[in-house]
Amino acid sequence: MIAASDSVDGLEVSRDDLSKAVGIVSRLVEKWNKGVSLRFEDGWLFFEAGHGIAAAKARARGCWPLTIIVGVSWVRRLAKSMPVGDPIRLRVDEGRLYANRYSERCSLTSQDSPLHPEVPELDDKVVIFEAAKILKPLRINREGLEHLVSETRARGASPWSIQEKKMISVIAKAWALLAPLGIEPADIRRLADNAVRNAWK
Repeated sequence: MIAASDSVDGLEVSRDDLSKAVGIVSRLVEKWNKGVSLRFEDGWLFFEAGHGIAAAKARARGCWPLTIIVGVSWVRRLAKSMPVGDPIRLRVDEGRLYANRYSERCSLTSQDSPLHPEVPELDDKVVIFEAAKILKPLRINREGLEHLVSETRARGASPWSIQEKKMISVIAKAWALLAPLGIEPADIRRLADNAVRNAWK
């Protein structure tokens, strides 16, 4: 299984057909299922989880070269509240599966019907690849970033974790404004940590 990196062209599915398919899978999926696979073949988008116990299909058109694995929560959310619009556009971009504007993290696999679909942990190579694409205008390449990551890890554990993705995003936006004032991301993180500690006093 490989994490999603490059975007695929995507599919268009009628709102009604998609609603019926995710509704079926949502009702049949077991609590222990962690993911659902989405496979496109001969004009049909197949949804499958739990050895085919929870399975459905919907007519679709477009390009979907590999099987997509997404968390069960994506299917359950759509079953409860389908996005506005008809048809619904499904696409993968930067490791996320979108249904119009709603998205969740996903992965790609070359297996047609994986027995235990599960969204994997963050893949370092994918993260470095995506960052290199963003930093290309600054002439920073993948090799340079790999070297930087190795150097940083040699210094010790990172103060950031994948569970803090929302905080990282918020701090990055603030830093984009504060950088010309000499502020670094670590400075903002220190303020955030202090604010959390003081909140419990």
